[in-house]
Amino acid sequence: MSKHYVYLLECKGNDNEKTIYCGYTSRTPNARLKDHLRNVRTKKKKHYTGRQKFVRLVYHEKYEDRKTALKREKEIKKRGTKYKLGLIDGMKNISRNKS
Repeated sequence: MSKHYVYLLECKGNDNEKTIYCGYTSRTPNARLKDHLRNVRTKKKKHYTGRQKFVRLVYHEKYEDRKTALKREKEIKKRGTKYKLGLIDGMKNISRNKS
């Protein structure tokens, strides 16, 4: 059974301003991160992450079907930065509690 993911990247542009990028992938988030890092390295300006100087994976959610994952991605993209930062903080707290 295939897995589908919604993920958030923390990006930093040339002006050092941090932004949060939301995306969908049917591969693992780390595999998709490698594509984004390649865009940064090769400065592919047509891609959002290619215009950044720093990108890191900070959050992801896993879904069993594509439709649900894409619906969630759209929902997250509609929300503001505070909401996205709350998701990231929640994942950090879960990771700390597992240690």
